[in-house]
Amino acid sequence: MSDPIKQVDAAVIGGGVIGCSIAWRLGQAGMRVVVIERGRVGGEASHAAGGMLAPLAEAERADDFFNLTVAGLAMYADFARELKESSGVDVEYRAEGTLYLALTEEDEEEIDRRCRWQHEAGLNVERLDASRALELEPLINPALRFALKYPGDHQVDNRRLMTALHAAALNAGVEFWPYTEARELLVESVSGQKRITGVATARGEVRARAVVVAAGSWSSLLRCDEPPRFEIEPVRGQMVAIEMPAPAVRHVIYSCRGYLVPRLSGFLIAGSTTERAGYDKRVTAGGVASIIERAIEITPSLANQTVTETWAGLRPHAPDDLPILGADPRVAGLIYATGHYRNGILLAPITARAISELIIKGESLINLAPFNVARFARHSGAG
Repeated sequence: MSDPIKQVDAAVIGGGVIGCSIAWRLGQAGMRVVVIERGRVGGEASHAAGGMLAPLAEAERADDFFNLTVAGLAMYADFARELKESSGVDVEYRAEGTLYLALTEEDEEEIDRRCRWQHEAGLNVERLDASRALELEPLINPALRFALKYPGDHQVDNRRLMTALHAAALNAGVEFWPYTEARELLVESVSGQKRITGVATARGEVRARAVVVAAGSWSSLLRCDEPPRFEIEPVRGQMVAIEMPAPAVRHVIYSCRGYLVPRLSGFLIAGSTTERAGYDKRVTAGGVASIIERAIEITPSLANQTVTETWAGLRPHAPDDLPILGADPRVAGLIYATGHYRNGILLAPITARAISELIIKGESLINLAPFNVARFARHSGAG
């Protein structure tokens, strides 16, 4: 039997890092908020992530998206501190930086190119010879040719982050509906103007003047009389946790083929695969084997360490690789915060600020124009 109609100020569809961050900010502002989550809160891509906050190590060019990621990272220290105060949970925000290794001749060409444009753009990148890099991380493959160091790239424990966000949101008065499918966006038309009125769920209707679509890889599956003109594709990423060797690895370490992320609890996260497998979250022998091979290439001593966990998550990927952020120009009150792909953890603070400002004040100081859903209508030639 469904519940009576629920009346709130804002409904957030999706209980991952993006949805919970937005809900927390809205709750702090005194709004009545319900988060509708199809499974366990924080149980999908947010749980499966690596926790790298690495806009420089992952950047290919200085563009609007890069600027968004850098601005997001700049908020993280305060975001982590406030979360600890609000929830009592330390998210293990760490600022040791990132190393990017050149292990082969082909790597040298790629990483030289990366270093050149980043230097020209005035970014904080340092080229280290092999001996200096090995001083920082003695377990790196001795075949190393050189490395780039990004002191400004940081990391966070994404699972602790989700625990903290859930607790902080609850403490701010946010209501959660876990294991509840959001089935349809409810829209009315008055004098030719379409407006969101709420969400139909498996548990009943939620009426709200603002609805945020933050459902990650499931964002395109919501039924609506005014369907969104985009498709979010799930992209599977498998991961492996490996017992920490001695001496402990401190930096996030990238190669051109994989990465390692150290955790204070005594293991390394090795990643990852990029697989278009639909909504299939299986961990496969081939995926795990490829990850371990790349991890051992970075740090050969891992060959003797225990594999402690394997898992997979579905990253929400938009057709042009960019997130979808901001108000729908056709439906008043309908707001998107989805398609973050590999950067949901990194972009959580800035997305939460922008979307909560949009709902509370009607506008945000953060420029969301490059990420608006209307770009897909332009590309398709639709009216």
